[in-house]
Amino acid sequence: MKSPFLKGIKRGIGISIVLVIFWLLSDFFYFSKLDNKNKVNLESKQDASIGGDFDLIGKNGKKYNIESFKGKPLLIFFGFASCPDICPYGLTMISSVLDSLDEDSNKINAVFVTLDPERDNYEKVSEFANIFHKEIIGLSGSQEQVDQAALAWRVYKKKVLLEDSDLEYTIDHSAFIYLMDQNGKYYTHFSHNIDAEEILKELKVFI
Repeated sequence: MKSPFLKGIKRGIGISIVLVIFWLLSDFFYFSKLDNKNKVNLESKQDASIGGDFDLIGKNGKKYNIESFKGKPLLIFFGFASCPDICPYGLTMISSVLDSLDEDSNKINAVFVTLDPERDNYEKVSEFANIFHKEIIGLSGSQEQVDQAALAWRVYKKKVLLEDSDLEYTIDHSAFIYLMDQNGKYYTHFSHNIDAEEILKELKVFI
């Protein structure tokens, strides 16, 4: 006859095995959903309500809208030229992506839209974007046009006055890099400080 002690040990081992299996399955399904929570199924009939048409101006006064970028995946980032850290970081990531693609960099579009048209006309925002990479297109426009684009991409922005500063004000804003497909539809988005390799993994779907 087996002792109660041995029965207790076997029962404990059995329960432990069941709990471990349950934890592994839960972990797998949870993180699978977490990793894909921002993606949109490209075959889905329901499009995410992020993105849309706009009318903005780029280098040399050239006019752009969403049709200007169709046919290639689009990386689009919103910020402003006087931004001290977030915008330079995000643009550096986009620049790293373009550099990594090398000759294939012409297979994607990269755009930086100012949220501060009061200070950033199309010439200034174009020069700022080109500091990071010559293929990043800087866009500006009237306050109304910029507001329309920001609303379409659900970009949070707020003008914050700065006392005792030559800048007078700054722009508090969300900092996502959006990836749109070749048809201008939302695919996914990234934090401004994501590693460039993560963006490249998603771009492999298109190029």
